[in-house]
Amino acid sequence: MSSAMASYSERIDELMAEGDLVGAWRLLEAHGASRPGDPGIVAAAGRLLRLRGRHAEARALLDRTLQGALDDTRVVTELAYVARDLGEREVADGWFERAYRKGTEGEQWVLDWIDLLCGLCRFDVAQRVAATYCERMPGSASGWFSLGLAYQLGKRHDLALDAYARAMRLDHALPMLRNNMAAAYIATENYHEVQSLLGDVLRDDPGNALAWTNLATMLLKRGDPTAAQVAAERACSLAPNYPVALQCCANVFSELQQWDMALHFAQRAVELEPANMSYVWSLAMLQLLRGDYAAGWLNHEARWDGSPELNGSWPNLPMPRWTGQSLSGKSVAVWSEQGNGDVLQFARFLPLVARNVRQAGGKLIFICYASLLTLMQRSLGDEVEAVIPSEQPLPETAIDYHLPLGSLPFAFGVTPDQLPAATSYLKTDHAKVGAWRSRHESDTGRLKVGLVWSGGRTHQRNPLRSVDPRVLASALGAVRGVDFVSLQIGAGSETKAMREAGMSVSDPTGELRSFDDTAALLHSLDLVITVCTSVAHLAGALGVRAWVLLDVRPHWTWMIERNDSPWYPSIRLYRQQVYGQWEPVLTQVARDLAALVVTATHQLTQKASA
Repeated sequence: MSSAMASYSERIDELMAEGDLVGAWRLLEAHGASRPGDPGIVAAAGRLLRLRGRHAEARALLDRTLQGALDDTRVVTELAYVARDLGEREVADGWFERAYRKGTEGEQWVLDWIDLLCGLCRFDVAQRVAATYCERMPGSASGWFSLGLAYQLGKRHDLALDAYARAMRLDHALPMLRNNMAAAYIATENYHEVQSLLGDVLRDDPGNALAWTNLATMLLKRGDPTAAQVAAERACSLAPNYPVALQCCANVFSELQQWDMALHFAQRAVELEPANMSYVWSLAMLQLLRGDYAAGWLNHEARWDGSPELNGSWPNLPMPRWTGQSLSGKSVAVWSEQGNGDVLQFARFLPLVARNVRQAGGKLIFICYASLLTLMQRSLGDEVEAVIPSEQPLPETAIDYHLPLGSLPFAFGVTPDQLPAATSYLKTDHAKVGAWRSRHESDTGRLKVGLVWSGGRTHQRNPLRSVDPRVLASALGAVRGVDFVSLQIGAGSETKAMREAGMSVSDPTGELRSFDDTAALLHSLDLVITVCTSVAHLAGALGVRAWVLLDVRPHWTWMIERNDSPWYPSIRLYRQQVYGQWEPVLTQVARDLAALVVTATHQLTQKASA
């Protein structure tokens, strides 16, 4: 390109960057015709067409030029922008990568590619590209911000904060920087830094809806939902069509048990951003919690992209998903998903589905977690063709379709009053149950009560759904006529602390090797008292009497405003009435347990005198 033509090209770029599209057009009209095939001029013309919304013309022009100027970076990147604007993100990624191979790691467009990569959830690639950009352009605050964002979206929050700190030193006024840093500090539970950052943002810009949203999120995580409500409502008043703020409001009102308000905000978030599966998933949880199974099961299908625990975990199976195809002469594999409690809950649907598959001339195979394998094999018996462990490779040639276990009620349109096998659908090993009972015989006349005070320690909600074991021991330990049995795996030190608090509690968990062992132990007890965890589902599936302690925002299974469960008739529910307050719940449990001891003692006395 001649120096004059290069000057024209640069001037056109400057005018478009300044928003003077008319000036850029006039310059192109005056000088573009003299060099119609020049890649720089054509790239500028393509950009002008794109900015005017004439993407098809821009693409045609750029494609023609690319044939005569192979891999000119300006033309290639402009094709990437055309594809990006048209929503063809994978195509745009391909063009950006093609330009990147030319060794232009420090060009400004690389930042747009990083943003695109993050949108495609290709965080590892985004991080590598951004790190290289920062090496080439260490003085670019935007580069360090992009690196921080790529790390943050990839859940590498400490590295994100390091990159953001570099950006802050270069340009503390960079848009979104302090808000993003606050979100990263929330993820690392450094709430002091969050408070400081958001305080600065809101002093400078009291109308910053995102800052108010982050503040509400921080207050909620610190266990102050009433204060979070103030911040969340301020965010929504400033930005009534901002889905992030709306979803935050839904979370806050859920913790406050204002279910109508929570549903309103969740629905509004989905209306504004229906492709965001995390919003759809949150809406599904509220719909199922409220018993709206028709809508809830449909939105429950968003779990693979919307649930924080499941995001990205869809298995790479070689066979298609069953969506109603003929099963004559075919086999379908139903596979376990989510946690052990979910498998225990949804296993009730397998006999019904297996019968339907057989009637259609097909076979059903259940793929089961190894820890549940023995229990499921005995319980399902001949209902299914086979029960195989999920760790075992699938026989590809023998399976025609697959279906996730949690999708069975959606596939069959189940409502709360149509739950199959709602009493007892799992079968224990009678010999194991007898062995446990023989160990209890020396203490006849005393109730044997199993205890679980914590769910999975890594679950994001476990701090709220768990009960301090010392508080539990203090509340229940004084009830006479009870021998408590710990069912809490790996909690020897906590069980010891409960004994020191005065509770008589044994700990046989070292003998439990599988859920089959746990099931037998549960069947030998008079009662199980547990928080929301897999043991609650196991007790319910066995028909064992259980009292389940629920925090203010329970798992959808337990629904709202009732003390029984349509899923498990043997279960009684004890609900928190106020966020974080277990004492009133445990006081009621202790009172009811004492009454149960009296009833059991009276029944034994009557039996002895008969």
